[in-house]
Amino acid sequence: MIILESILNLLQAGFVQRAFIISIIIAVLSSVLSIFIVLKQISLIGHGLAHTAFGGLALGYYLNIVPFWVGGVTVVLGSLGITKAMRSAKISGDAAIAVFIELGLAGGIVLLSVARGFGVSLESLLFGSVLVVSFDQIIGASVVAAITLGIIFVFFKELVYVTFDETQAKAAGIKTWFFDYLISVLAGITVIVAIPIVGVLLIAALLVLPALTSIQISKSFRQTVILSPIFGLITVVSGLFLSILIDAAPGGAIVLTGLAILGIILVAKRIQSFGKSPEKPALTASNET
Repeated sequence: MIILESILNLLQAGFVQRAFIISIIIAVLSSVLSIFIVLKQISLIGHGLAHTAFGGLALGYYLNIVPFWVGGVTVVLGSLGITKAMRSAKISGDAAIAVFIELGLAGGIVLLSVARGFGVSLESLLFGSVLVVSFDQIIGASVVAAITLGIIFVFFKELVYVTFDETQAKAAGIKTWFFDYLISVLAGITVIVAIPIVGVLLIAALLVLPALTSIQISKSFRQTVILSPIFGLITVVSGLFLSILIDAAPGGAIVLTGLAILGIILVAKRIQSFGKSPEKPALTASNET
């Protein structure tokens, strides 16, 4: 009873309420983007963008310029570079992402060592510090989320078309290259905004787990679109609550919660499949609605 009372009192604290608000915003944003990232089979792009963001943030701290602005510009440029390299026939997608991962990580480490630290907690940068977010960060995240989700809504049909059948989309006159770059840039912006939640090293999970989990039980693209934000919200809110309860790092708790949900669903599906004829569920353009 005393523990429950302490938790309720803690939930009334302003910094905890701000943490939940920004977590919900990022959960919805990353969950929607994760649908296109997972279905286009570019899940590793989150890692590339996260490490690029690390290099950009390190550059911002080193130059003593607003770090998240420098990081934002860097990650957008990095997203364009990754997409350009992935679309090149000379470089495979995973190799292109690996190049930017090493570039961002090595650049950040060099700047960190030269500056002998930036006067900020490296742990909070790498693993997130959602409990110390400010009201200004919430406003910024809200604006980014509104703009990003608005863009996705406007180009939703084209994005779906390109995601499921790029060849047919080209034949229909859709500029597929534009939407490849668009998804990459939006993912990059989401990464820089979400770093306060889960940090540089764990942000890629938020861009993969919600959609990956929803695909396991959805029977159509429409269900995936509905379920992905739901799983994202459950993951982030439950993980944040767990981190407060056991006094653990929020980023790690959120990712572990998401992995636990995915694991439970996979096990439940395996148990349910016993005694049944094997089926091969798949999301296709024909059942997208």
